[in-house]
Amino acid sequence: VADLSDIFELHPLSTQDIVSGCPRDKIDAFDTYAFVVYSSILHGDGSDGGSSSASSSEYGKSSGGVARWAGEPVDPRAGRSRKCNARSGGQICIVMRSNYVVTFHCGHQRSVVRRVLDRLDAMKATLAEDEDHSGDIGPMAARTGDAALNGLVDFPAYIVYAVLDEITDQLSPSLLAIEQHVDAIDELVLVLSHNEHENMLCRMGEQRRRILTTWQMTQPKTEIVETLILMLRRWPSGHLAEEVAQYLADVLGHLAAAVAACSRAEAVLSRSHANYLAKISLELSRATFDSNSTTERWTMLGTIVVPINIVTSFLGVNLKVPGQDRDDTLNFFVVMACMVVYAAATLAFWRWRQII
Repeated sequence: VADLSDIFELHPLSTQDIVSGCPRDKIDAFDTYAFVVYSSILHGDGSDGGSSSASSSEYGKSSGGVARWAGEPVDPRAGRSRKCNARSGGQICIVMRSNYVVTFHCGHQRSVVRRVLDRLDAMKATLAEDEDHSGDIGPMAARTGDAALNGLVDFPAYIVYAVLDEITDQLSPSLLAIEQHVDAIDELVLVLSHNEHENMLCRMGEQRRRILTTWQMTQPKTEIVETLILMLRRWPSGHLAEEVAQYLADVLGHLAAAVAACSRAEAVLSRSHANYLAKISLELSRATFDSNSTTERWTMLGTIVVPINIVTSFLGVNLKVPGQDRDDTLNFFVVMACMVVYAAATLAFWRWRQII
């Protein structure tokens, strides 16, 4: 790296970022070149976003409803489904000058650069094929239609755009997963039974961690793309710089959509969390009310039984009591009648006070 830095006349700060790594994505504008640090993305299932193009189109079509992968049913009552949360896959360091681009990458980032090279090769093949058939449409029309595209293929800023666009598209599977799980939580938080609430808070915390991770990876990229657009509009390259600036504006739109999706998911998750806590509070209140009602009924029963028990205990002691010498059962029925009258009077009083 030190030898390459000397060959390409890189600033010592750029060399340090390449060797030691940078804590966040950034862009540095020097006198003769621009230095970009852009984090690539890995997903929780171990994929590197190779199918990001299809995922990006699915994400664009899913704004009207719950996003789902094709062929994958969603059952939030089951355990954790397919993990597709994004995480950093390492940084690509890009040196962009007016006539060349140098990238410093390793590991997972090689697949990103390989796909960018395949895209550029496909564009060159398309241009070569169009040149072969240029006689059918006329040489002037062929030159007019392919001149801009041919210039873009070899334009350093366009190559940088291709790298940034390839990495940005890898956010789509993570955004799809976040929307899927957050919408499922929002739908089920009010209908799940008590036994199914055990892991709800854990799932909410996991989704908030995913949202924060995605937002942390997206926010610096927005600043980088905005700075690149401003730099290109000051370049002396004319229409090529303006063309690449329009392409970068499209990348900026994808990043803005990702930030908005994270904000929406956080708002939905906050509402679901509040609804979940409100439902738990209602269930606790209902359980407390039922417990108080049961305690109140037992208290009423004790109010009736305890005085009667005290009276009968006095009648059962080995002492002289009134009516003890009588041979008939009149005293027994008198005592029973008094107990019934007392119980009826107590119940009537509670009903009058609307206690029962």
